[in-house]
Amino acid sequence: MRFLPALLVALVAAGCKPATETLRGLPTELSAIRSTGERAFSAGDVVTWAQLDDHFRDRTAKLEVGQADGKALLGRLVVLENGDEAADFLKAHGCAQISGPTGVRKLSTALEVEVELVGKDGQKLILILKSDGTPQGEG
Repeated sequence: MRFLPALLVALVAAGCKPATETLRGLPTELSAIRSTGERAFSAGDVVTWAQLDDHFRDRTAKLEVGQADGKALLGRLVVLENGDEAADFLKAHGCAQISGPTGVRKLSTALEVEVELVGKDGQKLILILKSDGTPQGEG
């Protein structure tokens, strides 16, 4: 009977573990993390491809959120996973600063890169950028 509680604790601990680990560190260290799979690219490439200044600071590129899934296209190679939140944040707080990457998750053929957006009033939002290195609609 002692074995059953230990087994339950082990199963709960294993089941609560995130599917992918978010790597943390300095932006320069995180930028160097590379994808696995056919296409070799780095977290720094994802941030560059996202053209964040154009979408969030200069506002020269329009942020269009997908109506069905809440995702927005940034550049040709990156999807903003929390597009609805980002659009609402921009309307309410504007954008004073973009920094990061602050976190990176390595997926099987893609990278998810976290970047921090700071509003003009000091409010913060974590942007989740995702790319598999292919142009949208082709990956």
